Amino acid sequence: MPRTMLACRRFAGVTISGTENILWRGLEMRWVVRWLLAGIALAVASVALAQSGEVAMVTLLQGSVSRSSPMGKQPVESFTKLRHGDLLVLDRESRLQIVYFESGRQETWLGRGRLEITKAESTAFGLPPAEVKILPAVVVGQIAKTPALDSQSRGGMMRLRSVASATDVERIEENFKRLRLEASPNDFNPDLYLLSSMFEIRELDRVEQALADLQKRHRGNPDVGVVVALYNKALKNAREGKAR
Repeated sequence: MPRTMLACRRFAGVTISGTENILWRGLEMRWVVRWLLAGIALAVASVALAQSGEVAMVTLLQGSVSRSSPMGKQPVESFTKLRHGDLLVLDRESRLQIVYFESGRQETWLGRGRLEITKAESTAFGLPPAEVKILPAVVVGQIAKTPALDSQSRGGMMRLRSVASATDVERIEENFKRLRLEASPNDFNPDLYLLSSMFEIRELDRVEQALADLQKRHRGNPDVGVVVALYNKALKNAREGKAR
């Protein structure tokens, strides 16, 4: 057999040449690397947030929820970042959704009761069991980077990366479309992922477009106003920093 002839192997009943085998392995490695990078990004975000004491964020809120503190009860808003040891008080009409940064655990709580925020999940007092979902690491890592309501929060200070490639933008857009198809109409997690991802890679015009699209889809929703205000401030700071 001539040396130049490609070596072949059989895989699932199909003959695969040496060249095709290399391509197949390359495709497998691309997926492995993608998931490893997503896990690393989540770990880095978790470390940064752990240093600030922030362990979770409110991603949906209906009704009244307050946070107990030495100063008394303080109202909680959507997209508030929560710290280990926070004690939340929910009223009878409350619907509260929390995402934990380290565990990727999303909890949805309904009704009157109290919640203690711990490192990776909530401890409930007087509440029925929560609806629990584990979110993908790549989504949680970006949600954790959402600009914070509290200007002194270290977790809300996002470090911008170098200018992204077209491949980066395409990957983010594809992930967003998939997440949007899988989510309920009132779930902002896909939008938080898109906004945070595009902001991080300096696609500031795309962030503005995403904010406009979000406002069109949810006209009159006060939570959208909060997201828009957070990112408008972040965009202003980013552009001012770029101009210096």
